[in-house]
Amino acid sequence: MIFASFASNFPRGIAASAMIQNTFLPLWLGLAWLIVGPVWLRGGDPAPDDTDLHLYLQGRFVFEKNCVLCHGRSGRGDGPWAEELIDKPRNFRVGIFKFRSTPCGFLPTDDDLRNTIRSGISGTAMPKFDTLLENDLTAVLTYIKSLSRRWKDKALHAKPVELPEVPDGLLRGTDLAARAAAGRSLFLLTCATCHGETGRGDGPAAKGLVDVWEHPIVPANLGLPHHKSGDSMDRLFRTIALGLDGTPMVGFRGTLQDDQIWNLVAYIKSLERPQE
Repeated sequence: MIFASFASNFPRGIAASAMIQNTFLPLWLGLAWLIVGPVWLRGGDPAPDDTDLHLYLQGRFVFEKNCVLCHGRSGRGDGPWAEELIDKPRNFRVGIFKFRSTPCGFLPTDDDLRNTIRSGISGTAMPKFDTLLENDLTAVLTYIKSLSRRWKDKALHAKPVELPEVPDGLLRGTDLAARAAAGRSLFLLTCATCHGETGRGDGPAAKGLVDVWEHPIVPANLGLPHHKSGDSMDRLFRTIALGLDGTPMVGFRGTLQDDQIWNLVAYIKSLERPQE
């Protein structure tokens, strides 16, 4: 009835043609169902108005294929595996990310997200997706960024913080012992409260810590051979300097000099032990 009324408002030659109506009605219904139907059936959200619909739908497919068991169908971090995980999956609806090269409180860059997906997060259920095709990766980023309104706020976007390169002495290992010795005393003053004197994540303030999602959070065991934010010295520097948003781990750049942070990095590297 609705389509018949709609057709009656067309010019006489078109409205009079029942054949055209019968041909295009199933086509439009089919196209509408292809776009809206899967979203309605699965309880998802339609693509935002300014999002590339092709990338959105492709990204949603990649997300549902690889991510929903942990992150949930709507990206709230409530997938069927989430309850049993110690490190809870990211709630993309909140739009807060731990691993970023941008200042504290700002959204990560696309490269930050790409690196997390490609490299995974050591010690958690987040695996490496290093074989994911580049166009699928671009698409799933589009979908993830459609899940939170924070991505639309231009004030929350920032360029990566320019951080210093790893000192040559640390790269060659010649200054590692001396810097680690200097870093130990600083570690005891600034880090041991949460991470413990030996960096095992068992400091006096470790119990009862929660993140912004009210999930219990345990300080990193820095004696492990792999770290969540990455194993390289520059990644460790970035974590100490910029902090991890949504967690009690604050950024120390501005409180500590870059040279002091490199000393902490050296001490952390000296704590690492092979995994048994």
